[in-house]
Amino acid sequence: MVVTVGADLLAERLLHNPQLRVQVAKSRSVCQSLVLAEVTRVGDLLDYDRGDWLDPLTLAQRMGLSRPRTARRVFQQVKAALTPAARAYLNRALSEGAPRPPSTPGPLDLSIGPLPRRSKQTPHPFTASRLHELQPVSFQIAPRKYLYTLTLHTLHAHTLVSHPDTKWRDLLPPLEGEQPRWASLYSTLVPRPVGDISWRLLHGAVSTGVFLTRFTPIPDTCPFCNVRETLARVYLECARLQPLFRLLTNILLHFWLHFSPHLFIYTLPIRGPTKSWDLLVNLLLALAKTAIYKTRERRLAHEMSCDCGAFFRSSVHSRIRAEFLWAASTDSLDAFKERWELSEVLFSVTPSGSLHLTI
Repeated sequence: MVVTVGADLLAERLLHNPQLRVQVAKSRSVCQSLVLAEVTRVGDLLDYDRGDWLDPLTLAQRMGLSRPRTARRVFQQVKAALTPAARAYLNRALSEGAPRPPSTPGPLDLSIGPLPRRSKQTPHPFTASRLHELQPVSFQIAPRKYLYTLTLHTLHAHTLVSHPDTKWRDLLPPLEGEQPRWASLYSTLVPRPVGDISWRLLHGAVSTGVFLTRFTPIPDTCPFCNVRETLARVYLECARLQPLFRLLTNILLHFWLHFSPHLFIYTLPIRGPTKSWDLLVNLLLALAKTAIYKTRERRLAHEMSCDCGAFFRSSVHSRIRAEFLWAASTDSLDAFKERWELSEVLFSVTPSGSLHLTI
């Protein structure tokens, strides 16, 4: 028999029971809702006052659901898993009104969070550990991301506490209010591969001559200026970058922004009132970093075209043309100009509806 027939059937576990296979209850959210609704046993599905099974709508409301579809699936799968003898016993228990099982106790009020303790390592001023940011939360409703972060940063607490949150903390002078904007690296405007390059750069996870020379015959000098190639040299200090930085400076002035190494590496926070401008600025910064990365790869591959400024212009032109052609085909040029056009800094649309690039 699948489950016990008799008084023990009313106390038969509803969740995580290999003998009573309720497929819908394997969902983490459904299981959590059933626990909060205090429905964890077969007997909890019975309504002795009505002499019948619980109404699916009533169960759905107790689970915090707006529709009874999930509750109906729970009832269907439970009834399908019960043997005819078990169903007959439940019907008899409902008609006789006995034995009524005691109410299921609610879940314990448990909290989970980091346990504060002193570390042997000297903490970095801008530590990579996030344990100090995590506050205890209820274990029953703890988000998956919170549990993952708590577990990861607890297991590697001694390593993370002495490391900076980004490699650039040791390369750029600390400025008040300047910090990495991780959430700004990816957006609806920034393509995934371009955002990945910005993410790797912020972590310092990009190859340089100083790193590669340890295990390859590649020299440790910059292929453009023959100076020792460090991370700061590749993306900030090389002479070939200055035309690109001057172009970015001129563009950002139209956004009322001053170009700086911190802005270039850490990106711009996305704020509500200036969200459209912030997204566009972060796209331009991401394309500039991609241009530096790609042209360096071309030089190492002994290709001729390695002008990062020209690569940046070409990337911006391609993106604007693609957006313009899509807007023209969908008759949404007004929305395109509102999102992309800024005092004709990057382009302008003529009265006849043609695109004129100005960058």
